[in-house]
Amino acid sequence: MKLILITALLFSSLTSFSQVNEDQKVLALSNQIFKWEVEGKIDSLDKVFNDKFVVVSSTGDQQTKAQYIARLKSGNFVHNQIEVQENSASIADNTATVVGKGTFIVTAAGKKLTIRLSYIEVFTRPAADKPWTVLAMHASALPGADH
Repeated sequence: MKLILITALLFSSLTSFSQVNEDQKVLALSNQIFKWEVEGKIDSLDKVFNDKFVVVSSTGDQQTKAQYIARLKSGNFVHNQIEVQENSASIADNTATVVGKGTFIVTAAGKKLTIRLSYIEVFTRPAADKPWTVLAMHASALPGADH
């Protein structure tokens, strides 16, 4: 009986550790995406955005992957700096969400803005052994932002 209990406890610990490790991978990818946005690495973003990707901005505008990539390429919208204050990941099967808050310094139509945002990112993958892609992003403005 002790052996069964120890085995069950060990398996439970390994499963929990595996989940935490996967959470960390998703958070690392989320942070990498922000870094690529600031660095203007649009080709990297294009690869990690799912073909069905959609983004909803803090103003309610919706853009497909093609529209968002084109906006970034145009230079009309630039991420100058992104500072994540907090974020957490949650995974259910092959879907992950990242919820966070941060300060985003952007240049939109030639005007530099500092925006405090709450955001959610939805990641998906076809199978556990496949890479994560971003399916959706949504941001909401928090108090204290230049709008």
